[in-house]
Amino acid sequence: MSGQNFSVRTESEKLAEIDAIAKAQDRSRNYVVNEAINAYLAEEQHWITKVKEGLAAAESGDFVSNGEVDVLFKGFEDKAR
Repeated sequence: MSGQNFSVRTESEKLAEIDAIAKAQDRSRNYVVNEAINAYLAEEQHWITKVKEGLAAAESGDFVSNGEVDVLFKGFEDKAR
């Protein structure tokens, strides 16, 4: 895979944590940072997809009823007791 270089400024404590993880995994700092970027991008894409699905459902009028919400919250209240 071909890549591009870029710079990121971060606190020295974070860099030390990245280096410790890289050492523990017998990997490079570059590998650990790229894995973190991949995980972040996947999580954000998942969130964006879910938001779009929710907006599409709302636009089509697909809502839960007040009764369904009441049942859900009653379940939470019962578990909290």
